[in-house]
Formats: sequence, structure tokens, C-alpha cells
Amino acid sequence: MSYSYRKLRFFVDDTDGTLRANKETADQFCLAEDDGEMKEFVSLMDRYVHFSSLWGVARGAHAACAVMGNERAKLRITWTSQLEPVTAHTFMREGYVHLLEGTFVSGLPFIGPYASSFFQKRVKESLVVRGGRVVFRDFGYRWDMDSV
Repeated sequence: MSYSYRKLRFFVDDTDGTLRANKETADQFCLAEDDGEMKEFVSLMDRYVHFSSLWGVARGAHAACAVMGNERAKLRITWTSQLEPVTAHTFMREGYVHLLEGTFVSGLPFIGPYASSFFQKRVKESLVVRGGRVVFRDFGYRWDMDSV
């Protein structure tokens, strides 16, 4: 009998039996985040969520909405992987981002936003889900030797 590492992880790390419910919550959170559905986005967060972004850390649902609005205005994110469980409560996905504002290239008239897409950087997003709510979200650059 052979198991892939990902299937085996479902058995090993799910000690309290909450992996499937937490995965559904994390998937719904990511869909709401990607689609910009703020009502659903807020309903899936804990009241005192830690929401980390490229600009710093915000605490609370209202601050998270402000950070999310800033991200939607200034970043173009393309996800290359689906949300994968790391543990029963922690999930991660990876992708690429390019800045739509704030850099020399993106500030060029007419061609800036298009030209900035050639300077994409790798990013990762991590979520921690407890009790059916997202309590921690981290979004940042993926630093490794491959991207240097």
C-alpha cells in the first residue's frame, strides 16, 4: 500500500479531526479574498485576526479590510498553487506578484503597468485557522536561493 506525502499528511497531522473543516474554511477565505467579496471575507476572520502584508501587520477585521483594499489597488497577484495543508490548522499557497504602483517601471506613462509584469516576484500566503475562523494570515515575498 503506497501513499503520497500529501495524502499521508492528512492522516499524520490531523490529530484532532479538524483538517477537513479547516481546509473548507481556508478555501472559502481564499476565494473571498481573490474575488474581493468583503462581507464573506470578514465573516471568515476572527475578530482579532493578525493580517500580515507587504506593508506590515494589521490587527482586527476592519484593519484587515483596509490592508486588503490597499493590496487590491497596488498589487497584481497570480497564484500558481492551490491551498495546501501544512498541518491541520496551517495552510499555504504560492504565486507571483507585480506592483502596479510605487516603482519606477510602474510609474512610466501608458506602458508602466504592462512593463511591470516582467518584474514579478515570488510570494507565499500562509493561513492559520482555529475554530472555523482565520486567526492569522501572512503574505510576503518568498525568499530562497532560487529567486536570487
